[in-house]
Amino acid sequence: MQAGFSNSGFFYKRAALIGTGLIGGSLGIALRERRLVESIAGYDRDRRSLEAALKKGAVDEVAGTPAKAARGADLIILAVPVLSTVELLREILPAVWEGAVITDVGSTKSWIMEETAGLMPPSVHFIGGHPMAGSEDSGIMAADAAMLENAIYVLTPAPGCPAPILDNLEKMLRETGAQTLILDPDTHDRVVAAVSHLPQVVAAALVQSVAGTENKELIQTLAAGGFRDSTRIALSNPGLWRDICLSNSRALSKALSSFRDSIDSIKKYLAEGNAEAIEEFFREGRDYRRDIPYRGRGILPELYEVVVLIRDTPGAIGHLAGLLGEAGINIDAIEIMHVRELAGGSIRLGFRNQDHQQQALELLTRKGYCAHRKQ
Repeated sequence: MQAGFSNSGFFYKRAALIGTGLIGGSLGIALRERRLVESIAGYDRDRRSLEAALKKGAVDEVAGTPAKAARGADLIILAVPVLSTVELLREILPAVWEGAVITDVGSTKSWIMEETAGLMPPSVHFIGGHPMAGSEDSGIMAADAAMLENAIYVLTPAPGCPAPILDNLEKMLRETGAQTLILDPDTHDRVVAAVSHLPQVVAAALVQSVAGTENKELIQTLAAGGFRDSTRIALSNPGLWRDICLSNSRALSKALSSFRDSIDSIKKYLAEGNAEAIEEFFREGRDYRRDIPYRGRGILPELYEVVVLIRDTPGAIGHLAGLLGEAGINIDAIEIMHVRELAGGSIRLGFRNQDHQQQALELLTRKGYCAHRKQ
């Protein structure tokens, strides 16, 4: 049998979602809510997750095995931990129809692309995928289609993948609100190791560095905004990150070496009492951090930003958003920058055009907020 493009207005006629956790569930909900595929068959080895996915609208029907979910599907999404992807692919391939597109959502791409290269029949197309979205929460109950909104979604097509096949998948993903980016697997892994995998390791290490010290209760009391912000991602799924680290060990090891060099430098400056070098260390970090755009440069549209100070009171963010909404000013992005317990913090608001930026600044200033335009 042969799979193919749907001629009924959908990008794909039948999709299979194998893995109904946070990312898989969010993708399934987005595809169904926006009617991008005609139907989705789901499978998860956790029966409770699969049943919850059906109730939440991530899938239309459930299958008893991965192969049964994949049979007859022209799009197959493997939303499982990285190290389980290849084994799962071997299991379903005998049931996959000609012309089907298979993609994954793993955070590592080189290993998966290398392992799948020798498995795929010529009539089936594998396109690596990595939606750069997530949460410290895990599982289907935390899944939400909004998670893909404005998220960068990296695709790493196998060599020789026909352009129409890649274009169809890319167009569908854009319809979920994601911003697609085509990369080769090695480039993806090097960059993601530095900006995603390394911060995860550092967050876990930072927590461990204080976990075994004395005055545990005092540390927990004083661990305010800075520590919590820096270590929030340490709450993520340990099994997921085990697989990511193992499958991207080469790139991550290089990123860790670079990080260690930075730590060794500041240790050296402290031992020397080198005030000038210490200040320069922090200045360089501040200046580079300032240059990182709030949205991806060249991928997402430029945002015009306003930074607002708010008090830590119930409904403060909702009230601020309500004021702008009533005035017809749409907020395209919002970020909590700093939170100080019992005091409040800074909120960064992003707008698609300068007119909305200016209108927001004037309105919030009139309403008594301390706000300024971020250059």
